[in-house]
Amino acid sequence: MPNILKVTTPTTGYDNMNNVKANPELQNPVNVQGAVNPAKVVKPDARSDASGQPDDMRFQFETNFDTFVQQLKNMPVLAEELPKLLNEFAGMTVESGMGSGFAAEVAEFLKMINVSPENIGSLLKAQVQSSVRYTGAFFALLRRVLSETQSVELKNGILNFLKKYTDMAEGGNVLSDIQRDMNEIRQRMMPKAREQAEHFEQRMIYNTDSGGGTPEQKAENLRTLKSDLLPYLNSYISKTHDRGVLRDTVAHMADLTGRYENGQSEGVLKAFEKLFDYQTMQQYFQGFDIGKLFDVLAGTEYEKAIQQNQEMGKLADIIRKGASGEAGPENSQAFMRIMEAVVLNESVYMPVLHVMMPVCVDGQMMFSEMWVDPDADGNGGEQARESGGQRNIRGLVKFDIEDLGFFDMFFSYGRERVSMQINIPDGLEEDSRKIQEDIRRILSEHSIETEELVLGKSNISIPITEAFPRLRERKNSINVSV
Repeated sequence: MPNILKVTTPTTGYDNMNNVKANPELQNPVNVQGAVNPAKVVKPDARSDASGQPDDMRFQFETNFDTFVQQLKNMPVLAEELPKLLNEFAGMTVESGMGSGFAAEVAEFLKMINVSPENIGSLLKAQVQSSVRYTGAFFALLRRVLSETQSVELKNGILNFLKKYTDMAEGGNVLSDIQRDMNEIRQRMMPKAREQAEHFEQRMIYNTDSGGGTPEQKAENLRTLKSDLLPYLNSYISKTHDRGVLRDTVAHMADLTGRYENGQSEGVLKAFEKLFDYQTMQQYFQGFDIGKLFDVLAGTEYEKAIQQNQEMGKLADIIRKGASGEAGPENSQAFMRIMEAVVLNESVYMPVLHVMMPVCVDGQMMFSEMWVDPDADGNGGEQARESGGQRNIRGLVKFDIEDLGFFDMFFSYGRERVSMQINIPDGLEEDSRKIQEDIRRILSEHSIETEELVLGKSNISIPITEAFPRLRERKNSINVSV
């Protein structure tokens, strides 16, 4: 009988455990995914939350900024795409699938942009002024207060006032969006419920001027929205359990209602009056008549320019209608990409000024798109003092001229000297020397020294991310990543 309790030295050569190979399928199963139990920690398996999921259900680990940069790479060049579409519809009669007035609107827009060569400079200035709201002496003083004060409360007060002022100035656009949401909501409601919603909506006064109506009209609209229309729509969603597009549209309309209420003129005036509790504000705005605040805001360069700049409003309507299908179903995708590109250039992540300028000079169509960084060094105040009061300005201009082709121009300007690269179409290569001489002459007439001038081919468009490397750094953009 063997003594199983006796400790003995094992005989060598009989231990074959080292020759047994583990089954990799059992050690690390590659196809087995354990159940998700948030109440306890389990050993890792083949589950991956970042892969193996359908594209529409896969979690996006990139930030909003990363998505913005990726969209910039895929963004179409408006100076190339939009003129082709406009020329296609110019003079076109109504065809199958096209809205009855779309071609006429395109023809009307082309008439609006007819300018003489000597008026192009003033038109460009008006376009820039209508692209930046916070310009002029009034906002320059507010910037100085923001930069010099150490009071967090004062800074928050100024930002709160600017938000209220923006909502007030955009009141007409906000009201138009509310009306558009209501049109979408009515189409998705039951007939009987739709009649009740239309009954409430009849009280709305859609005065879509710059302020969204008089104070009395805005007060009546807010009473209708907050007391009747929105509560009724929310009740309808609860009863019908409609959790799709209808609920999303009502939620969007509720957000617009908050902006519409935030832009009440009384609230704007009270927010500005509250700023005068601080000595820094009193120092810079000494002698300012608070009662004339709205006259000052209505007289800024932006407000004057936006009243005269009717062309861009018309172009925005054409793009919106084309994206909604009024240009024909075969063109809706092209207009949708153009709309996305326009909105992307107005993103909070875009730290440079974006301007579009369509013109028709002597019957020749030209569409320009430009991006300008007025502080390319990233330290405007200190660099400006070192350079004698001037900052380094960097810009990218893309323009398409009918019958000539597409051009790319990148420049860097500072201390009255400019370095420039211009990519020209292949058909103008023979005239490259004359083009260089003419550019140098024009710059010299404006007291600008040409430090470097390079001509290239416009076969490949200059990417925005290469022209403005700081786009990737996020140092001068608003971080709203979640």
